[in-house]
Amino acid sequence: MKINIKEQERERMPLEKNFARIISPLQNFLLSQSSAGLLLLIATFIALLMANTQWHETYLWLTEYPIGFIWGDTTVMHSSVDWVNEGLIVFFFFLLGLEIKYQVLAGELQETKSSMLAIFMALGGMIVPAIVYLATMAFMGGDHWQGWGIPMATDTAFAIGLLVLLGTRVPPSVLVLITALAIVDDMGAVLIISLFYTDSVSLLQLSYGACTLAVMILANVFGVRWVWFYLFSGLVLWWFVSHSGVHATTAGILAALTVPAKPYADTHWFAKNMERLVNHFKKIDDKKTTILEQQKQHDLAEVAEDIAKTATTPVQRWQSKLSKPISLLVLPLFALLNAGVVLPDDAPSMATATVFWASMLGLFIGKPLGIFCFAYAAIKFGLANRPSDMYWRDIVATGCFAGIGFTMSLFIANLAFVGSEASLAHAKLGILAGSLLSALIGFGLFYSKHTKQ
Repeated sequence: MKINIKEQERERMPLEKNFARIISPLQNFLLSQSSAGLLLLIATFIALLMANTQWHETYLWLTEYPIGFIWGDTTVMHSSVDWVNEGLIVFFFFLLGLEIKYQVLAGELQETKSSMLAIFMALGGMIVPAIVYLATMAFMGGDHWQGWGIPMATDTAFAIGLLVLLGTRVPPSVLVLITALAIVDDMGAVLIISLFYTDSVSLLQLSYGACTLAVMILANVFGVRWVWFYLFSGLVLWWFVSHSGVHATTAGILAALTVPAKPYADTHWFAKNMERLVNHFKKIDDKKTTILEQQKQHDLAEVAEDIAKTATTPVQRWQSKLSKPISLLVLPLFALLNAGVVLPDDAPSMATATVFWASMLGLFIGKPLGIFCFAYAAIKFGLANRPSDMYWRDIVATGCFAGIGFTMSLFIANLAFVGSEASLAHAKLGILAGSLLSALIGFGLFYSKHTKQ
């Protein structure tokens, strides 16, 4: 809920009005839904520009810059791209886990019947792209089968950012569907990463991680809502999971699922105490003085903040706090350090690059085809209902936007082609091309849509 304060009710600093004329557009941009997708696009453009110009060496220095610490005889040193891909991106998966938990408990995935269309669309958007990837690989005689998971996920930030730009041309149910769809296929992508993109597993480290996870679950059951406990426990879980051989991002998802989903106090208690607090605040209010001169008013305002925290769930509160830093900082940084693929000088050589074609066609063809076919089957067999404001054309367009698999696809590509720079470069080019074509076709379908269909 946006807080609106009238001008006559403001307490302004001497130069605040003039400064607000400059800073307000920036604040509005950072708060807009499309800003995350736009920043991802800018970061990708910068990465490609640096990797393919005279700044190529600077880009390599930026991605390979060693960062770490020395503690006694222990030395921990990794490149900047490794820290982002193994550490910082875990916060994105933690946020994803919070969103999954919320959607299952109280959101679009709460009721099976209402979520069936999104579930079927997500299944089609995972199965068919993988089949298209494998079929392309077989048809072209390639042997890079391990990349089949690349076209299976949807980049929610990019997709929703572009959909928002289309305004009223996009039915409201499309935003709901693509969000639920992305959550389901992200769950599938996390499962695939854990099961198929793990080299070897240390059972000892994994057992330590399981014990840490059990402690976090017990803390949830016993009503522990202290943020620092879950932060510290989550870091311990990340350490054990990352050293077990299972990818560290799994720790982010698991940690998020242990975060409490119940507030400390109910809504009746919140309403009663806030009303009492506001009445007390009004009684001592003096329009001739500011809150700086009224320590009691300041104390009451702090109590109101504590009451609000007590009556809100940690899942929603942490999700709200983390969403902007992650979407505006972590994901653009991930794109900056991972999207800088060198474009080929010899364009005809790409005709035989099997990973490029398999990745691109998996996203561009597999995603919309799988989503439409599974949605059509589910609706025709009565397993799901088509929203009243959506036409079949809208479902095809939604499938195209789901073909923007940028962030997660790049992440899976890094896991699939470890040690194979050429294949990884081809996969990244395929992801960029497939995501771009998907966005253009989806944008065109919605933009050119007639009022009557």
